[in-house]
Amino acid sequence: MKKAKYLVFILLLILAAGCGKKKETKQVEEKVKYVVTKPLEYREMNQVFRSDAVLEPQAKVDHKTEKGGTIQKILKKNGDKVNKGDLVMILTDGPTESAYFTAKADYASTKSAMEIAKNNYEKFKKLYDRQLVSYLEYVNYENNYINAKGAFETAQAKYESAKKDYEKLRRKADISGVVGNLFGKVGNKVEASDTLFTVIDDSKMETYVGFPAEWLNQIKVGQEVEVEIPDINKNYKGKIVEINPIAQADTKKFMIKVAVDNKDNAIKDGMYSYLVVPAGKTNALAIDDEAVFVRNLLSYVYKVEDGVAKRIEVKQGATNLPYTQISSPKLKEGDRIVVKGVFGLEEGEKVKENTVIK
Repeated sequence: MKKAKYLVFILLLILAAGCGKKKETKQVEEKVKYVVTKPLEYREMNQVFRSDAVLEPQAKVDHKTEKGGTIQKILKKNGDKVNKGDLVMILTDGPTESAYFTAKADYASTKSAMEIAKNNYEKFKKLYDRQLVSYLEYVNYENNYINAKGAFETAQAKYESAKKDYEKLRRKADISGVVGNLFGKVGNKVEASDTLFTVIDDSKMETYVGFPAEWLNQIKVGQEVEVEIPDINKNYKGKIVEINPIAQADTKKFMIKVAVDNKDNAIKDGMYSYLVVPAGKTNALAIDDEAVFVRNLLSYVYKVEDGVAKRIEVKQGATNLPYTQISSPKLKEGDRIVVKGVFGLEEGEKVKENTVIK
């Protein structure tokens, strides 16, 4: 009898323990997270396009020789200002100089021969027209002139080419601006493909960036844009000077060209910048910036539905602090979006909403 009572007591203890675990499990399952939500609303948003860009001078010319040579004299240095036509460097090259003087002599010789042949031709043409000489005599002088003229034109072409090569040994600035990339020394041998120096006109800087097609009708040539340059901690006003009407094959964006006045010469070739381009206004669904989070390069928000947090992938649009335009086929006006408590929240978790930020 005592043994039976003992067994019943043990059984009751096991049942009580089981009920306790069920109750504890139920309590864990019913645990919720507290979040602050706001309804998704339409707002008037200033559309702003922002892009990184590299600024370059409006004019930049790399100066080379035609045939190469040896540096004989350097008259300028990096940072010097030059006018178009100023002599910067003198080189010497035996083959180039020889070819020039030979071509010059041939040019002079064939020019003289052509002029003599021309005079004879014109003289005998007049005699032939008056029937004072035979056709054979006339046509002989005509052929001599034609051949002499052909030889002269060939020599002239060679001379002009050789002269161009020779003149490049006295390397002058092709544009007005500032000298850069001049690293050669007297006595250095240079090849035809080598850059001797570069001249830049950096009074105005420019850059190209790809602009989205959906906003293209919101911008125009002459429109003012903001140019931020972190390297020098300065902001400038730039202008759109070109809009390419043909989309890029890979990105489907349209290249726009932005120019910036650089009167203080603070902007240097190759400086990194950010362009901020106003692109009109739009009436769009928007939510607090902090509601949007990024995972694996994709943007998301949490929508609360039936007390459960649902993660929704969104596309971000215009940003007007403190709001960001978002869009998704799974979102509509009035949807409750988590704006506080996003950190640590996971898909499918139960939440308790509050609309007041404490």
